Amino acid sequence: MRSLHYTIGISMVSLVLLLLAIGIIGTLGHFGSLGQSSHLIAGLVVVVLVLLSAFSANQISPERPWMRNLHVSINIILFIGFVWVSLTGWSVVQKYLP
Repeated sequence: MRSLHYTIGISMVSLVLLLLAIGIIGTLGHFGSLGQSSHLIAGLVVVVLVLLSAFSANQISPERPWMRNLHVSINIILFIGFVWVSLTGWSVVQKYLP
């Protein structure tokens, strides 16, 4: 079960970083600048939370059992971040559709 959790975590970090790169490159290519949108802010918050979650997961040990609580807390906040980035992403998708 632990290896599955790590696999899911590594996949999530990889996908979030890939989506960040696609979003930045696509926005710069289509609009010429990143501008200031709530989706950009939401996306950056999610990236930071995902990286914090991955870091805290690697720090869990018998010497630092409190890191597990931090990891779970970050993941709860991350869920809210995913909802936020999904909702703001809908308006971005509408700009790309003809």
